[in-house]
Amino acid sequence: MTGMRRWVLTAALFAGALVFLVVAIFAHSAARLFVMWVPLLTVPLVLGRPDPSPRQPQAGEPSPSADDEGSDTTETNQA
Repeated sequence: MTGMRRWVLTAALFAGALVFLVVAIFAHSAARLFVMWVPLLTVPLVLGRPDPSPRQPQAGEPSPSADDEGSDTTETNQA
């Protein structure tokens, strides 16, 4: 899940919780307030999911490449 999609889903969950709040106010029912917590408790699950995309190297970090894998030589291999 990309970062933008994650934030859009979070905003939608908060909007859904607000809808439940407004319905509870107009219906004078406290039971709907308990239902309101379902989307709010889902937010940490959405934001806490690891990103499946590969990690991008930070500035100053060498990027991994296929050439670096075979360049490990020891003194015995060089002789």
